[in-house]
Amino acid sequence: MNSNENYLLKDGRVVTNSLEIHIVDHCNLKCWGCCSLSPISSTYSVSPEQIAKDLSLAKPLISPKRLKLVGGEPLLHKRIVDCLKVAREAGIAPSVSVTTNGFLLNRVDRAFWTLVDHITVSLYPDPVLPDKTIDLIKQQAEDHDVNVNWKTQAEFVTMDRDNPDSIGVETKEIYKNCWLRRRCHLIANGRFYTCTRPAHFHSVSGLDNSKFEDDGVLLDAKHNIIDYLIRKKPLNSCYLCLGGNSSTKPHRQLSLSEVKQESLKRQSIYREYNLYLTQ
Repeated sequence: MNSNENYLLKDGRVVTNSLEIHIVDHCNLKCWGCCSLSPISSTYSVSPEQIAKDLSLAKPLISPKRLKLVGGEPLLHKRIVDCLKVAREAGIAPSVSVTTNGFLLNRVDRAFWTLVDHITVSLYPDPVLPDKTIDLIKQQAEDHDVNVNWKTQAEFVTMDRDNPDSIGVETKEIYKNCWLRRRCHLIANGRFYTCTRPAHFHSVSGLDNSKFEDDGVLLDAKHNIIDYLIRKKPLNSCYLCLGGNSSTKPHRQLSLSEVKQESLKRQSIYREYNLYLTQ
């Protein structure tokens, strides 16, 4: 067994590095190669009530070191403060974090800063986060004892396949070595995912009978989380993905016409792959 897959149990709960909740799918930026597929996702926000439900189901099973509210751009959630309150009250992790591009941090309610422990700010070459906003973030973080991770992202990983891997030999090797499935765990709509991508493939595919949702397991006592985490069989979504170790390209913003083209292209690929899955 890979040493990275030696998951520990703490009071019967599986210890993980982190656990993510994508509270919105959409974003105020249109980054090429977005792993969350935000440029082609519809405007969607999960309710704080659903977050509370998912966390209550997850807490008896999972013990993450950090709970992350991410997106899309999570600050676009109109009830971001309520989401943070639910995250803290759940008590599933000792630290609550938000990952953001930072452009909306100058507008958040003061309560935001009192409810978050950690912020990761993704810094892109285009657009550049204004110095004035950076100074404000630093001041608010200092005033409220919030840790800030400034994450420079000049390149994005090329993960999306233009042609599904129907044979699967390459995909099995990618899955075996992919760091995403070991570090980017997600809960959504009552399911636990070893990778954040399946839920996004499901939401943007436009297919009611999409199999991507089945890449996750229901959050109930019937499912052994460790067995799922160390499974050797790739997820359905892996056949559409080149994994976290793929090559990189310089970061850039997509034009509106490119967003439309990418959306049509991806939906066509997902339909083709869905037909393969249902055979």
